[in-house]
This record gives sequence, C-alpha cells and structure tokens, in this order.
Amino acid sequence: MDLLTTPIPQPMADFPIVQYADDTLLLLQADAKQLFFLKALLHSFAISTGLHVNYRKSHMYPIHITQEKLSHLAAMFGCDVGSMPFTYLGLPMGTTKPKFEDLTPMMDRVERRLSACSTWLSYSGRLEMVNSMITPITTYAMCTIKLPKGVIDNIDRARKQCLWRGNDAERKKGGNLVAWEIVMKPKEKGGLGVLNLRLQNDALLMKHLSKFYNKADIPWVHLIWNKYYSTKVPHVARESGSFWWKDVLTLNIIFRGVVRCELGNGSSVCFWDDLWTDSVLAQTYPRLASFARNRGASVLEIMEAIDLDSLFLLPLSQQAFEELETLQAQLQDIPYDRWIPVWGNTYTSQRFYSQVFKNMDTHPIFKIIWKSRCTPRVKFFA
Repeated sequence: MDLLTTPIPQPMADFPIVQYADDTLLLLQADAKQLFFLKALLHSFAISTGLHVNYRKSHMYPIHITQEKLSHLAAMFGCDVGSMPFTYLGLPMGTTKPKFEDLTPMMDRVERRLSACSTWLSYSGRLEMVNSMITPITTYAMCTIKLPKGVIDNIDRARKQCLWRGNDAERKKGGNLVAWEIVMKPKEKGGLGVLNLRLQNDALLMKHLSKFYNKADIPWVHLIWNKYYSTKVPHVARESGSFWWKDVLTLNIIFRGVVRCELGNGSSVCFWDDLWTDSVLAQTYPRLASFARNRGASVLEIMEAIDLDSLFLLPLSQQAFEELETLQAQLQDIPYDRWIPVWGNTYTSQRFYSQVFKNMDTHPIFKIIWKSRCTPRVKFFA
C-alpha cells in the first residue's frame, strides 16, 4: 500500500483510493488526525475480516511537505518513507516526466528476451520473435506515457540485434540486410511489419485525446475540462496541467488531421482553424480571418457574439465584407461536439497506424508475396 501525502487544503477531503488487485494507492492530506482515522479504519477492517495490513511493506510518499513532518507522519502510521518516482502497476509514478533511468526495468525485460535460442532461429523465426515477444513488452507503457527518444532507440537497438544478429553481441556491425526504416513498414508496403514504436506510441496516446474531445464520462476528462478549459478551446489555449497531459495535448495537431467534428454546442471547436464544415474556414475566407480579433475563438463564442465589433477589427475591407456575407449564408443551415475519425465512428490506434501508410505507393507484388502459400523463410527472403 502506498500513501501520497500533500499539504492540508480547505475544506477537508475524503480519501481518494486507486486500487488494482493487491496494489492500493491512497491520496490524503498531510494531517496527523486524518492519518489516525485512516489507520483506525484499516484496523477495524482487519479485525472484522482477518486480513491484516503489513505496514512495513507500505510506503509514504511526500508532495510538498517538510522532511521533519514526513518522518513524524511515517512513524505514526508505522510505514517506511519513499521517494518519487515510485513504481505502481509496473510504471514510474511521480510529479515529473519519467527519465531514461526510470524506464530501465522495461528495457531490462526486453534484453532478457534476447535469449540464446535466437541465434539458432531463421530470419523468419527472429522476425516472429521481434513481433510477438519483444515489441509487446512496450505496449503497456506506450498506452500511458510518451516514451523518451533514448528509450525507443535502446529498444530498437535490441530489436535490430535480435533480427539481424541473433544473440551474438560480438558480431560486427554491417550485417543488416535492409534499412530499419524499411523493416518498420507494413508488409504490403514493402516492409517486414515491425511496429514503428514512435508512431505506435502516438497512436495509442491519441486514444486519450479521442475520449477527451468527445467528453467521455471519465473522471480525468471531467477534471481537465473543468479545471483548464471551461471557457477555452484546448488546442488554441496555452498548455496547462501535468507533464502527462502536455505530452498528450501536443498530439492534437495529428489528431485533428484525421478527424472532423460534428457540432454540438461548439465549445471544443476552434471556429477558424478546425475542420467542422466542408473546409477550414481560415483557408476558405482568408481575408475575413485576418480581421478576426481572436483566431482561437470557439464556434460557441462566435455564434453567441452580440455584434461584429466583438469579433472583427472594424472596418472590414471590401473583400473581407464579401467573404462575411458568403460565410453568413453558409452557416444558416448548420445546427448549432463530436469528433469523428475520417475512417469511421470510432478511433482505434490500429486504424490510425494503418492510415499513416495508406497513401504510400508500393508495388502490388508485396501483398501477393505475404498472402502466398510459401514458407515464412521464402517470404522473408523475397
């Protein structure tokens, strides 16, 4: 069990609990009184069920409190004092972005998979080992955090070693038969279907953006909307929040490139720069957009504006005025925010990954090769 203690805010809050199997994370205020009540509750639970808490295996992690007060609270609760980042459900947990060394356990698991048997496998066998045993180790972490470039490079080094050199670390470089960029292309596009980890990491993280922009009924979505974007469009506002949210929000440019919005109230849609009509209005009406007071205004703000003076720098030029009349006629029949991918109703990381390679021109022979009845070794050689 882990405890995260913070300075005492007002009013007093309940005990937020994050629990998965036997891993329990409690967030509470750095207050001896609350800690006393928490221990009393745990003691009552132990008496009634016979399930006792081992406090010596529990840790207390501070957030902005003095070392003296932390030592006093830890002694009172009977647990050890820990430091951030700490591991929760296999991932580093902390208030700052994970560093290279924080993800060493994941990289060690990849290295351990490079067993001696890979030396004796054929190329097609090593390819299967890379795709089914090594690459999936990173998926869990990539669903949650943006992996540092050094971590991805380190894992790619291990995947190259497995594919081209087996487990022979002393073999000199230069044995790569094909450039790694080609290896990471889909099979039907002339590659070997090895996942591009940077692209896959972005694809998995954009699932959070899909939930966020569609205002899914999830606590973290409500928290971020209410705290930072109650009156602002997220992708045109200044970056706010934790390192995790900033990493996710930086992907909004890619995300908005593969989705379009069906209007609800228009609060999450930028009037000028988002694709919510047949075209981006700033490109269709460039002269009128150049007079806009706020290029980041939402559709809701524009529709509820009282007069033109609050929207544009008056007087408008003749060309801008003509564009305004055309725009007004265009918007008359649009209902007055659901973000939908260009390929269907639901965002999936697999569909986005495929979309990136969709327009890549390749010879049709590659698709025929991988669908043929040849042995994997022959397909790999081809």
